[in-house]
Amino acid sequence: MKNFFGILGGMGTRATEAFIDSINQLARAQKDQDYLNYIVFNHAAIPDRTAYILGRSKKNPLPFLIEDVQQMNQLSPDFILITCNTAHYFLPQLQKAAHMPILDMPSLAAAACKQFSSKNLRVGLLATSGTIDAAIYQPHIAALGYQTILPDPVWQQKVMDVIYKDVKEADQVNRVRFHALIEHMLIDEKCDCVILACTELSVAQQREAYESDRVIDAQQLLARRAVQLARSLQFS
Repeated sequence: MKNFFGILGGMGTRATEAFIDSINQLARAQKDQDYLNYIVFNHAAIPDRTAYILGRSKKNPLPFLIEDVQQMNQLSPDFILITCNTAHYFLPQLQKAAHMPILDMPSLAAAACKQFSSKNLRVGLLATSGTIDAAIYQPHIAALGYQTILPDPVWQQKVMDVIYKDVKEADQVNRVRFHALIEHMLIDEKCDCVILACTELSVAQQREAYESDRVIDAQQLLARRAVQLARSLQFS
């Protein structure tokens, strides 16, 4: 197979499925041959990234991710993308191991904030505690001169409950709880925009969308960039 990309998923599986669905919808295919060529590694056994980053688990996800990248190298996709936001904590090591480019989802999401004209932009960040603690997004936002606004501990626990209890464990989205997270950041914390920086939050947005152009879905941006890049390679 030529002109294809690799998807490193399984973190979690439902989120990977949602990402693939986004890719297929964005392809705007009218026949089988119009869809994009890609391979998916749904590596569900990769240890929890947040638990490791927060020191709650000694199971290091990096060797699993390195192994996946090395296997991708043998297949030679044009580029790789990682569906998990928190896994981008390991992006520098994975980029060194890869023989092809790996797309940077946090960078893409932060760049999307440029559409708002405010000079003192307040960017709300909804993510796992691991993503926040590892400062995966904050440097990208700060580099643009913007301020990152994080939920306080009470609201951060609500974010984690939506991610882990609702989506990961129960495979359901409570519209009221999910929308409350976004409204808290936009209204109470006076954010100019909010980044959904977790794949499970992207699943929630896909199923129970909060309709606002002030919501930036990082995984959806990654899907759009993947489709754009794959199309350009198709016709190069």
